[in-house]
Amino acid sequence: MTTAPTFPDVPLSWDELVAAVQAAGEGVYLATTGPDGRPHVAWVSPGFADERMWISTFASSQKAYNLRHHPDVAMTCAATPEANVLIRGTARLVDDPAETARRWADGVLPYDPGAFFSGPDDPEALFVEIRPTMGSIHALAPGPTARWRLGT
Repeated sequence: MTTAPTFPDVPLSWDELVAAVQAAGEGVYLATTGPDGRPHVAWVSPGFADERMWISTFASSQKAYNLRHHPDVAMTCAATPEANVLIRGTARLVDDPAETARRWADGVLPYDPGAFFSGPDDPEALFVEIRPTMGSIHALAPGPTARWRLGT
């Protein structure tokens, strides 16, 4: 029996991880888990700042419901012929109206949230901070995996 070759991981910077996500398209698939353990996947368009990802969602959405019960998430982009990007993290729902107003004004999202919500005081407007804990870029051909970890 022949074993597949192994390759050492190579370091990956936060900026390289962000660039890989942005090169893959307009967003990521965000996987959450409900209180019953069932998975839910939604396409989101994240903004990036200070080793954080930001999304918005409707407060009544399935992903908001799931994140209230289980904040751990996994994300992936549409795979390209060159790579598959995987990210894991922990989400925090922004429930403070003052912080919601700041995030709205700061422009942490790559789109205008006004296209979806009437303003930062809209009860359905929910900002979500995702703190990635690890990210990796896996080559689709045999080769090393590039890995980023929080704090490296």
